[in-house]
Amino acid sequence: MPAKVTTNLTADRFLGRVLRREVDVSALLAYCVALDPAPLQELLQLPESIIDTRVEVQHGRGSRLDIVLDGPAGPQAVLELKVSAAEHGDQLSRYDEYARKHGARRFLVDLELPDTLCPEGWTRLNLADAFGCWEQSNDATARAFATPIADVFHSWTAQARGPFRDLDPAMVTVVTRSIAARLTADGLETFASKTSAGLPALVAFEPHPSGLENAYLCVTLRCQDKDDSTMAWILRPGVHVDTGDDVAAARTTAHQLASELEPALGPTSLTAHVATTRPELSTAISGDRPLKSPRDRDSVIASWLAAVAAPGTQRLPKHPVFHHDWGRRLAAKYTLDISGLTADDLADVIRATMNHLTYAAVAASTTVPAID
Repeated sequence: MPAKVTTNLTADRFLGRVLRREVDVSALLAYCVALDPAPLQELLQLPESIIDTRVEVQHGRGSRLDIVLDGPAGPQAVLELKVSAAEHGDQLSRYDEYARKHGARRFLVDLELPDTLCPEGWTRLNLADAFGCWEQSNDATARAFATPIADVFHSWTAQARGPFRDLDPAMVTVVTRSIAARLTADGLETFASKTSAGLPALVAFEPHPSGLENAYLCVTLRCQDKDDSTMAWILRPGVHVDTGDDVAAARTTAHQLASELEPALGPTSLTAHVATTRPELSTAISGDRPLKSPRDRDSVIASWLAAVAAPGTQRLPKHPVFHHDWGRRLAAKYTLDISGLTADDLADVIRATMNHLTYAAVAASTTVPAID
């Protein structure tokens, strides 16, 4: 039998499966420090030698710090490692408390792109650079472990500039956070979030031109499977109304605003608008029936509105025309083939979709009576 040949690409793919788990990355980094602490001490510009490395350090009730680097006088640096996840809860504030108590420096070691801001008081370090500091280590084992890990993280970071089809699954949420930060900096309030299934999503808001309090135009992009780059994402343009003091009123307002926009949410209106500036992006948007077409339309809409207004309604039925979340975010539903799109393209899709909604809402407000 011929000898099996393992390519670097295959080897990197298997190594990547390990590197997607932050707890494993922390252990690998700590292992390299234990073998040869000098390269990391030099990279972090720590004043004292690293004499001990601790992982999963207990601090307070139910709180653990990823890595603590001890010098002769005690903790001199705390490292929070992130691969694809973002901060949850008051995680960094607990690190801050520990660092202040011991006079230690704080390092956020992750894969975030330049658009994503670093928290105040923290120094950001790319995971590729953290492991790359051992590429010239005097310890052969540290070099052998750290160099291929740094190579994988370097390749993941480089992928962020290319099409989504080339992204490692770990980078999908990193890229969506970068898009959200960039759009927000440009004036379009955008959040990187997760679906109920824990998949990446982007949500952009623009105040509704009507000037109604708590009313927004809304564009949502939802990943359906981050491990399958060939699967289209869901694009949902529409309206969103915050709860305020009256949930029923918010849902009714959302219905009225979405109904005004209905002609603009149809199967050709959105793609035609996107095509005016980015024809190649318009071809990535598809959807023959972005809105539902119920029988006895007026009757079923009246029934839905009655359910909205009914006191003590436990479970709101689905909207008969629009796809909805909580009855307050009503939208059309398209699919977006992102496999060949870059992060810049995805940002442009969101901008173009929001511009389309804005134009349509302004036009509608001039022809439809104001909402009481």
